[in-house]
Amino acid sequence: GEVTPDGLIAVGQIAKKYNLYTKITGGQRVDLFGAQIHQLPFIWEELNAAGFESGHAYGKSLRTVKSCVGSTWCRYGVDDSVGLAIELENRYKGLRSPHKLKMAVSGCTRECAEAQGKDVGVIATEKGWNLYVCGNGGMKPRHAELLASDLDTETLIRYIDRFFMFYIQTADRLQRTSVWRDNMEGGLDYLKSVIVNDSLGLAEELERRMSHVVGTYQDEWRTAVEDPEIRKRFQTYINASADQQADPHIQFTNVRDQIRPLNDAERSEDRIPMVEA
Repeated sequence: GEVTPDGLIAVGQIAKKYNLYTKITGGQRVDLFGAQIHQLPFIWEELNAAGFESGHAYGKSLRTVKSCVGSTWCRYGVDDSVGLAIELENRYKGLRSPHKLKMAVSGCTRECAEAQGKDVGVIATEKGWNLYVCGNGGMKPRHAELLASDLDTETLIRYIDRFFMFYIQTADRLQRTSVWRDNMEGGLDYLKSVIVNDSLGLAEELERRMSHVVGTYQDEWRTAVEDPEIRKRFQTYINASADQQADPHIQFTNVRDQIRPLNDAERSEDRIPMVEA
């Protein structure tokens, strides 16, 4: 959730230029809605120039690492939750998995970042970090379970590496960590034995694979913007010129000084009439 004033100004200017609906999400990200497909490379060109990267909301991957302000700004904080959250997000950004992944870091047991409702949650203690896994919100909320306690940062990251790669290798497609855990024979004890005690002898390989993923990361939108062949895909009309790409069927109205798409009732007059044969 950390952003500089210059970053906020840049997002605001870009959103205003392209007339985008702007919202801060529950995961401490900025969502921009209402862009047409031909505008995306231009928007991302400007976002990249302002220092922003893809949030990977379009993929089954890490969404965000939510955090409180931690010991830096809160009198209750016992460690730097923001600093760790940034380190974790930079490490796991772009990681593809069977389903979306959400993380959080809380600077104390007051749990302002809601780490115990995430796929991986971390809570600061007087002795280190507590690691929670397999939490979930949504239609069937599930409280995360304590995997390991009072970890130093290096060990914490090593365990998260193992956990993510073990999940990626063994879960079914579109299976969240919570469902994967519920279906796991042996439950939490088995998961602890694999991740913490290396009962299957996989730890070194899981860490190696994660290291490869981290080392080969790319900002996919930057790649798309800079590659002429990929960029060609972002056209509303293939045979139209650049100034004729806007789709007239995409229509908006205004609410609370921002745009929103017209609903079916509002668009009814513009529909093609049906003729009975």
